Amino acid sequence: MKAEIIAVGNEIVTGNTMNTNAGYIAKQIQTLGIMPKFHSAVCDNKKDIQDVLNKSIERAEVIFITGGLGPTEDDLTKEAVCDYLGKDLIIRKDLCDAIENFFRRIGKNMPERNKKQAAFPEDAYILQNDHGTAPGCILNTGECSIVLLPGPPKEMRPMLDHYVLPYFKSKINCNYYTIDIKCFGIGESELAEKIAHLLGESEKASVAPYVGDYEVIVRVTAYGKSEKEAQDIAFEIRNNISRCLGEYIIGYNQDTLENSVFELLQRHNYTIAAAESCTGGLISATLVNRSGISSYFSESIVTYSNEAKMKYLGVSEKTLDAYGAVSKKTAEEMAEGIKLKAKTDIGVAATGIAGPEGGTLEKPVGLVYIAIAIHENTFVYELRLTGTRKDIREKTVKNILFQLYRNLKQI
Repeated sequence: MKAEIIAVGNEIVTGNTMNTNAGYIAKQIQTLGIMPKFHSAVCDNKKDIQDVLNKSIERAEVIFITGGLGPTEDDLTKEAVCDYLGKDLIIRKDLCDAIENFFRRIGKNMPERNKKQAAFPEDAYILQNDHGTAPGCILNTGECSIVLLPGPPKEMRPMLDHYVLPYFKSKINCNYYTIDIKCFGIGESELAEKIAHLLGESEKASVAPYVGDYEVIVRVTAYGKSEKEAQDIAFEIRNNISRCLGEYIIGYNQDTLENSVFELLQRHNYTIAAAESCTGGLISATLVNRSGISSYFSESIVTYSNEAKMKYLGVSEKTLDAYGAVSKKTAEEMAEGIKLKAKTDIGVAATGIAGPEGGTLEKPVGLVYIAIAIHENTFVYELRLTGTRKDIREKTVKNILFQLYRNLKQI
């Protein structure tokens, strides 16, 4: 099935708000075999919305429209679509009551204008909004389904996952199974060379790489007469890819590096502590994204100055004088120092130049040293990173978790 994704909103068209909804929808619907073919963005104007819809209906079987379901006068999506389809809007008491209950839960009275969010055509399939006041809906017309979704991602994503995807899964005869293979430490080109014989489309599956947030992801979508057949095909392809990319794979589907590290800490029952300089607490903040990490993550110290590195981590003054704060030796002593102070099995550390100032010819911006002390062994890695200050800090965290993951896998 071919799909088009349309974002409605002046803030999207003018670039003031990033359209993250389109990417999320595109990834999720592919797991059902609904293939995104077109992306559009249109301002809050009834005629413009209808013009885009007119083109979309000619070329897509499923149309996803986000935004413009709010209570204000410029929220016109539902009105524009229903007028185009010749469908009357009727205020539904059950939806009006649900919106009123939402306001009651947060200690407010429902404004009169919010009643318009409860207006839908009689034949609309209603999509419950568990996180806001704007319900969505699915409208079926001829050979096309039109899905209206709220704009805020915190409302749109759970509505899509909990209500829209199950709806279409029940309607689609063919069975699909999708696996995202997440890789780190390898570029897209090199990855493509290693699995060139597996990439592409066939009657049974499609395999394609794409770049994520500092990761490269290989998406495997398999087709079968039954869900089990599709799953078996996907797993076979995944195993073949794993044989080619095993050392770079950090997880599957919704896995994150911090989740993969957590599982290995749990398996070995290891405790960990962090010493941070250029990352400024970001290693710790990333680790605690995972619920349950408190059983293994002990503490962290941000030691930005040389004095702090000596005072709290026991880094030698001689080391700092001889090699500087951004050095292999300093990173090593930081990791070993935090492990000793915290009495943990593992100590990790990062020190570097995040920029944009502070670089020299000898030590340019993006030079970072990360260290991992596990029991009696300490591993130090030199990184040459690029990007903004934010990019360098985030890449440092990704690299340290990746190297920690690789080392823990070998134990």
